Amino acid sequence: MSWSYDATNLTTNTDAGRLNSVRLLLGDTDTSDQQLQDEEITFSLAQANNNIYFSAAWSAKNIASLYARRVTTDLSGALSANYSDLIKHYTALSENLEYQGKKAGAVIGVKAGGLTISQVDAVRANTNRIDGSFRRDQFHNPPSYSTPEYE
Repeated sequence: MSWSYDATNLTTNTDAGRLNSVRLLLGDTDTSDQQLQDEEITFSLAQANNNIYFSAAWSAKNIASLYARRVTTDLSGALSANYSDLIKHYTALSENLEYQGKKAGAVIGVKAGGLTISQVDAVRANTNRIDGSFRRDQFHNPPSYSTPEYE
């Protein structure tokens, strides 16, 4: 098992760059406080199709689950360890990273490839075709109930 981080190689174009980027997003950049091994991050990248945000979100959930296994201890007030704050932190971080992944990779609208304008016009001109399931103003209120925005 290995651990590495190179702040000069933060990219999404190479395996090493993606690994470093996931570490940066997790805050796992301190050599003296290592959270995940390189192999674990490489696995999460494979599961997330090399999306660094989804990989970091998955990794943050993994770290939270590791802290969830530890119990809160208190030794006569002299020494205590409470892991619930770390669990909350990594859970919130996971949700934030997942949101960023959805936002960064979002595609708005529907794409249809391989169609030409003439093909679409020909289908629309065909009077013998079945109407679609959806249509414009499908849920428009009846005329007895009208508002300025629907007139």
